[in-house]
Amino acid sequence: MKLNKKQKFYLGTYLVGYVIAVLESGVPSIIYLIPIKLFGIVLTLTMGKALYLADERKMPFTSMVLVGVKSALIVLLLIIGTCILKDTLLLHGIDISFITAPF
Repeated sequence: MKLNKKQKFYLGTYLVGYVIAVLESGVPSIIYLIPIKLFGIVLTLTMGKALYLADERKMPFTSMVLVGVKSALIVLLLIIGTCILKDTLLLHGIDISFITAPF
């Protein structure tokens, strides 16, 4: 499987976010090593996209700021939605804190 340049930027920033999330939350049980972390997705949407646009597309700084604001709004909605989902599932006895670990 060959990755294109955009996928390499996204995968790299996701792995950095995953490692930061695991280091921040620790590993109290084996389920915390599941490779889906909200912090990794957040870092991918913000830093991965910014690095890709800066390197590949040679976008001007003002355009990158606007793309960054759009990404930040998407990330904010993702975090709020995940927190609401986590609280709702906790009321029913389902714990998904291993996905939302640092938040």
